[in-house]
Amino acid sequence: MSITKVHVCNQALSLIGSSPITSLEDSHANARRCKLLYDQTRKALLRMHPWSCAKKRAQLAPDVNHQLFGYRHAFPLPKDFLRVIDVGSTAFEIENRHILSNANLINLVYIFDNDNEDTWDSLLVEAMALYMAHKIAKPTTGSNAEADSAWQQLQMILKQARAINGQERPSQDFSASYQSELIGVRY
Repeated sequence: MSITKVHVCNQALSLIGSSPITSLEDSHANARRCKLLYDQTRKALLRMHPWSCAKKRAQLAPDVNHQLFGYRHAFPLPKDFLRVIDVGSTAFEIENRHILSNANLINLVYIFDNDNEDTWDSLLVEAMALYMAHKIAKPTTGSNAEADSAWQQLQMILKQARAINGQERPSQDFSASYQSELIGVRY
């Protein structure tokens, strides 16, 4: 079965005991609410966790026309950028859709705005349905109880996703790349 926006919205509507929709273009209030909230909710949820199904890599070159101080270079972020995972440099800032750094080249690993639900991890689909349920519960049902319940369930799904994410990556040896400036100071 293909996962679509309508499928995710219908899961959310089901969680709060509301009637399903056939399209986001329907004139029904549920469809209008889902259409209004869906894209922003997706972007916010993708920023909450480094979902592997929304991870991309890009090599960025500096923008020569960007005026700045404090850093040598400004690297424009990709249009679909939502969250940084790694830039390959320890000294950087994100400012006004640019990465500021003294590096000459940025190897960016980031979360992108993955709007193809069919490529999503099953936990992301579940989390999106819960987040949508949280947002539409009060205006749809008139009750905060379903909204609060969906929020608590979403927090549990995010904890599970973090745990699974940790299991799907090799362990990192932080001490191998860390050189303290304080070693040898005492003597």
